[in-house]
Amino acid sequence: MPRTFPIILLSLIASGLTTSASVRAQNQAAPPAPAGSPSGQPAASRGAAIPGSDDLVATITDGNHTDKVTKAEVKKFTSNYSFTPDDTPESIYRVTVETLVNTKLLSMFLARQNVPVTAEKVDEQIEQLKQTLTKEGQDLGTALLQNGISMDDIRKEYESRLRWDLYWKSKATDATLRKFLAEKRDLFSGTQLRASHILLKVEPDASDGEKQKARQKLANIKKEIEGGTITFAAAANKYSEDPANTGGAGGDLDYFTLGTGLIEDFTNVAFALKKGMISDPVETPFGFHLIQVTDRKEGKPVDFEQNRPFIMREYATELQKTVVTAERKAAKIDIKPMPKDLFPPQAVAPAAPAATGAATEKSTTKAADASAPK
Repeated sequence: MPRTFPIILLSLIASGLTTSASVRAQNQAAPPAPAGSPSGQPAASRGAAIPGSDDLVATITDGNHTDKVTKAEVKKFTSNYSFTPDDTPESIYRVTVETLVNTKLLSMFLARQNVPVTAEKVDEQIEQLKQTLTKEGQDLGTALLQNGISMDDIRKEYESRLRWDLYWKSKATDATLRKFLAEKRDLFSGTQLRASHILLKVEPDASDGEKQKARQKLANIKKEIEGGTITFAAAANKYSEDPANTGGAGGDLDYFTLGTGLIEDFTNVAFALKKGMISDPVETPFGFHLIQVTDRKEGKPVDFEQNRPFIMREYATELQKTVVTAERKAAKIDIKPMPKDLFPPQAVAPAAPAATGAATEKSTTKAADASAPK
């Protein structure tokens, strides 16, 4: 199963300006958080210039058009979001670049749709940004200067955002939304699953041979369980490499919903299983899993009209993921290794064992969620 990456970062620049204003205000009122603390940010992202800011870290080619991601863009992204001690510089870099690539792919897609956006509509968005900055004691000109952003950058961002709003709303007919509700009923109803898993850790960039070895080992474990020679819980205690599976937990993840924050690669498979069933090996960025559903609590019936705003928001998010996934397949993407001077030493705390099951999304994905279409 292919990996999934954070999608969506429309209005990144605008949200970054207001976030930076808030951060500056907080830093004036209190000492900066220690590097690597849960509420802290990488020290490299707090205004210190880095050499080669315009160096390319990724290029995206779509047909005859090529876009790029620079070191400066990576630094701006990381300056606007907090990371935890679990996040290594390499993981922050990887998720940041993938998110920026997805953002640019989406903008390139929207540019091809020829959806008209008037200058007046863009002006309205910029005026709202000015008002937000004013409330935080900033003005737009100063914010642009401090963040190294041009007014042309801002206008292009808002054009993309407005173009996206027009695009997805044109697709969101009643029939489409009702079908989406039926397909995602577990999400909207709040259905809960209780599941256990067995994890074999495999890096996302591992060789095909390493991945096949993990798949085969899990397939053999599944045969043992289904043959009655060992229980799932005992197998989890014996084989699972999930650091959260301590004290004989048997791989239990307790109850969760589709909105809990577990990775979709994992939850999509889990919610398709009936109680007692065991999945085939499932790949996520953390490795390969066997999943067993141990209980299911059905949610409440969903009224379409009462939940229309929520359904529309989720539909827009899902459509954006679908668009970007297709764009990734069609585009040529070249991502460079992390520049060694991107983060200074000790800017980010060393990685710690995951605090929850290996299917839990890392905090870096919150950056993408924060800018999802409303």
